[in-house]
Amino acid sequence: MNKLKKRIVLAAGGTGGHMFPAQSLAHQLSKEGHSVFIFCDDRGHHFKDPAFSMIKTPAGQLHGSMGKKLRGSFKLIYGTGTALYHLRSIKPHGVIGFGGYASFPTMLAATVLRIPTIIHQADAYFGRVNRFLAPLVTKIATSFPHVDNIPPSCKKKMSFTGLPIRPEIQPAPYIPSMGDDPFYLLVTGGSQGARIFGEIIPQAVRLLEPALQKRLYITQQCRAESLETTQSLYRQTQATVELTPFIDQMGEQYKKAHFVISRSGASSVVETSLVGRPALFIPYPYAMDNHQFFNAKQAVSVEGGWLMQEKELTSHALAAFLLELMTSHWKLVQAAANIKTIVIPDASKRLANLVKLLTD
Repeated sequence: MNKLKKRIVLAAGGTGGHMFPAQSLAHQLSKEGHSVFIFCDDRGHHFKDPAFSMIKTPAGQLHGSMGKKLRGSFKLIYGTGTALYHLRSIKPHGVIGFGGYASFPTMLAATVLRIPTIIHQADAYFGRVNRFLAPLVTKIATSFPHVDNIPPSCKKKMSFTGLPIRPEIQPAPYIPSMGDDPFYLLVTGGSQGARIFGEIIPQAVRLLEPALQKRLYITQQCRAESLETTQSLYRQTQATVELTPFIDQMGEQYKKAHFVISRSGASSVVETSLVGRPALFIPYPYAMDNHQFFNAKQAVSVEGGWLMQEKELTSHALAAFLLELMTSHWKLVQAAANIKTIVIPDASKRLANLVKLLTD
């Protein structure tokens, strides 16, 4: 047996924003010869990868009504006990958590067993679960060079590794749209598409001059139940539009795009930055601790993107914004170059190297 081979546990779950980075790291570690186990809750199993053993660890949230808090507490205790059982059986050399309450039982169990641990902080605002775990873990990896709300005593544990993302997302040269050239607009809004995008964006396009409308080729993620309504709004424009609940071949869509309108979850900001596409980020206003706002600020701080709060998103404001950008291609070229500076292209390798340092 290869003496360098390690057993590594990754704790994630809930959404693609947690599972995709975990799976990206899992493939990197597996490529390097390590055995990887993924601990996740019921929701995480929707992203099941047959290449890895996935172990269910119940998790619950501790907010809401008293009844919800009690159920959450029970799930947390049960999940921690489940994680303790499996960790004792696997005897991992290291445990890496990807944030969110679904990873909490496993990370808590790992610290109890004194296994070397890393938490990966995806967002640019230090989350509540990671803030609780930060004093207990060995290392803290971050997606962005600057993270708000991190405990000062834990800053010495920090390492800027970047966020591991899907391998099909790759850097691509930015070729501007000039004159009467087609202008490709990519609109994404989270896992199901933001409902407000399906209303405001077509109304904004309709306010543009017909010549600008004809230049627009729009690929937009849209909720299945909103497809018909959004399509009827776009029929009042002269833009060429493709609406879909799920965007296939996301890497190709990023490469084709001249501009992106998106929510600002960590994965969305990092993917857009890695490809090198200027973007308007509209944070989801009900995200925990308003963390999407802090993610968007990373791109804005280097003049690689723009930020608009949802309460400011009106059809007239967006139309004026699109008019300015579609007639000022040099601004987009500069923003495309700037936004690349906030991302690390080989994040999976960087994080895998941190795991190696942790477990050696």
